[in-house]
Amino acid sequence: MYFSTLLSALALTAAASAAAGMRISSRDDTDPKVFCGTTDDATLSDCKTLVEPDTWSAAWAAGSNVCHYTNGLQFNQEAYNVACHGNCCAYYANGFRTQPNFDSDSIRSRAASLLGCGDTDKDSINGLQVTPVDGSGVCLSDGNGCGDCFDDSDFASA
Repeated sequence: MYFSTLLSALALTAAASAAAGMRISSRDDTDPKVFCGTTDDATLSDCKTLVEPDTWSAAWAAGSNVCHYTNGLQFNQEAYNVACHGNCCAYYANGFRTQPNFDSDSIRSRAASLLGCGDTDKDSINGLQVTPVDGSGVCLSDGNGCGDCFDDSDFASA
């Protein structure tokens, strides 16, 4: 009897110690979400060149090239073809939580973060990065990607 009581006490002590050492962490909804393969392929080498600071600055169009998209949450919304080089264009959409913010450095950085979506064997790339904090998206695609970048559930639900 004494032995079983001792084992029970040790088990409870071990469980309490383990529980005290555990931390419950919440999901970080501020991290950007990246979706590869969501739109028409661009040429990876052109995209690598596009996101170089000098090329980006020369190609930067900010909000002057307006295009439109429709998805499950938004109808005929504006997006922007902010920069192109060869067969690669970067697109920006402000999402439904904010007004457009044409911060060239921020959008260039976000576009560059998508280079990991590229297929070096095929020299192709397409991808979308969505920031949950404000709902905005940046996409790399060919010159026909505006509607295709933002028209699916990856952008609408991120």
